[in-house]
Amino acid sequence: MLPKGFKVGGICSGIAKKDEKKDLALFVSESPASAAGMFTKNLVKAAPVLVDIERLRKGNKFFGIVANSGCANACTGVKGEEDAKNMCLMIEKSLNLNIGSILCASTGVIGQHLNISNEKFWRSVDLLKNNIGVSIENENDAVLAIMTTDTFVKKVSRKIEVEKGEIKIWGCVKGAGMIHPNMCGPLTGLHATMLSFILTDAEIESNPLQKILENSSENSFNCVSVDGDTSTNDTVIVLANGQSGTGKLSKLNLEKFEKTLDEVTIELAQCVAKDGEGATKFIEIEVRNTRTKMDARLIASTVATSPLFKTAIFGADANWGRILAAVGRSGVMFDVSKLDIYIGSIKTFKNGKVLNFSEEAAKESLLKKEIKVVIDLKAGKEDGKYYTCDFSYDYVRINSVYRS
Repeated sequence: MLPKGFKVGGICSGIAKKDEKKDLALFVSESPASAAGMFTKNLVKAAPVLVDIERLRKGNKFFGIVANSGCANACTGVKGEEDAKNMCLMIEKSLNLNIGSILCASTGVIGQHLNISNEKFWRSVDLLKNNIGVSIENENDAVLAIMTTDTFVKKVSRKIEVEKGEIKIWGCVKGAGMIHPNMCGPLTGLHATMLSFILTDAEIESNPLQKILENSSENSFNCVSVDGDTSTNDTVIVLANGQSGTGKLSKLNLEKFEKTLDEVTIELAQCVAKDGEGATKFIEIEVRNTRTKMDARLIASTVATSPLFKTAIFGADANWGRILAAVGRSGVMFDVSKLDIYIGSIKTFKNGKVLNFSEEAAKESLLKKEIKVVIDLKAGKEDGKYYTCDFSYDYVRINSVYRS
């Protein structure tokens, strides 16, 4: 399902500590592609984030993305930026591409330098060039190479039928911990890590592609949280090489593309929440009937990042008080006498008062793998969603020994 003109792959290069762990991925187009990106708003930005922002601001086209796991290349100073550029340069030389035509990304432990100045890494780059392709195995290898504490390969693909043929969108994502993306584009003030790479053979110029990605990310990647921690490395990059042959998209087809991209980004974001470190349950939080979209976002985010709420869901405890307290401290003004709360399939709170609901039925509802929580303010016509997971014993175990 890869779009036309793209090849991907991943190999073991020795960057990661684990033996035989695939840790170097390449996503490459056979022709120059328009590019758009979203990056962390964290003031502490990793070297590859800074390099990508600089390159995207120039408005050039790109041939691909090289990404590694096992080392975040964050808090590494001038040498870190040189290493990020050199990783790109090695790929550019290996594929005979223009200097500056490859973007990069990294994920792993903060504060360590990329180990790429050795002969083994040079051999790995040449090996990677010969291990890219269009098969499902190539796709899986590429995604495996960017995974850290992830437990499964996360990728999504869609097709769009237009008058002149077919457009494909393919996307992948990694992320299970240090997940609370707060991203913006490279031109709006610098609008374990989440990395997502999306490839399409649609013909779209960089400026409209950037706007489409920003809009799509607002309701997907920027609405997922595992632990409330925004990474230094969060990166989403879209490449569009135009090789579908469908030409410049009409307004109607552009709308189709935007809708389909939204499907891809939302599904990828949901995959991240489902694979949260130690997670046993996926949680969708829907806030209804608020005055503004921002009100819905603030409430949903506050609930999604509440450790008390997340541990209650882990224990299958329909503790509506945890939700109500989070809503109350979200910063949004509302009339509590109009508030309703649903936990799973059970209405627990209506018009500001607790209902006499069945605790047994509520517990049974919360023992399911996927839980929906609905918060209705009855204050307006806007709404919003957030995707998260529960907190389990394993979350503490995983993160207490992450560096070792």
